[in-house]
Amino acid sequence: MYDTWDVSKRIAEAKRVTERLVDHAHYLLDIRENNAIVVYSDQLSKQIPRSYAANAFNVFRQAMHQIEMVRLCALWDQAFIDKEAIMTVVELIDDDKVIQALAENARAQYISLPEPAGGEKIDDATLDLLKEANRKRGAEHAVDAAQGLRSAITLARKIKASEGLKSIKNLRDKHIAHYLTQSIAERSGNTIAPMKVGDEKPILEGSLAIIQLLYSWVNGVSISFEESRKIDKKCAEELWTSCKFEIIERSKAPAYPKQ
Repeated sequence: MYDTWDVSKRIAEAKRVTERLVDHAHYLLDIRENNAIVVYSDQLSKQIPRSYAANAFNVFRQAMHQIEMVRLCALWDQAFIDKEAIMTVVELIDDDKVIQALAENARAQYISLPEPAGGEKIDDATLDLLKEANRKRGAEHAVDAAQGLRSAITLARKIKASEGLKSIKNLRDKHIAHYLTQSIAERSGNTIAPMKVGDEKPILEGSLAIIQLLYSWVNGVSISFEESRKIDKKCAEELWTSCKFEIIERSKAPAYPKQ
C-alpha cells in the first residue's frame, strides 16, 4: 500500500498516526479505569436490589463494556491510508530503509555537544572524549531504535493474528457494531471462540506496549502510560466511590430473557 512512498513521506505519516494513537490510548484508558469499577467490581451493583432499576443498571454496565471493546478494536483496524490504527503505522515502518532512517534519527540526537557552563572553553582532549562518548551513545541509541521498532512490528503482527483479538472483533462485528448472523471471519469458514469478559486485558496491555515503542522510536519521544493510568483511576474512584444508589421503588422486575 505504501510501496510507492519515499522514506521521508512514510516516516512523516507514521509520526502523525502514532501521535493520534497516543490520544486514542489515553481515552481508552479513561474508559478502562471507569469499567474497573462499573463492570469488574461490585462497588455499584451491590447497592441495587432486584428491581427495574437493576435492569437499567445492567444495560448501562453492558454499554460501558461494549464501548471499551469498540475503542480497543478500532486500534486494530486494517491498515489503511485514512485509519489511525496500529497496523497502519506497522505497514508504514516495516521496511529496512525506513527502520534505518529512524535509527539514524535516534543516532543524530547525540551528534551535538552541550554548551559548557559559563561559556568556558573545552580543551581539545576533553572535547575528543566527549565526542567519543556521544558517538558511542548515539550508536547504542540507533541499535535500540532498530530493535525497538522490529519488536513493535513483531508484537503487533502477533496480536493481530491472535485468537483473543479475533474473539473480541467477532463480538464487535456481530453484536455491537452490526447485527450479523455470521461475521466475515465466520463466513470464511473460521471458527471463532466466544469472547469472555476479561479477554480484552492482554490485548489492551499489548497495545499499550506497542504504542509506547512506536512513540519512542518513530516520534523520538519516550512515553509511559502508567502515570496517566494512575490519574484515570483516581478520577474514576472519586466519582464512583461517591455514587450512592437508593432505590425507592423496589418492585420486582422480570429478568431479561437470556440471549
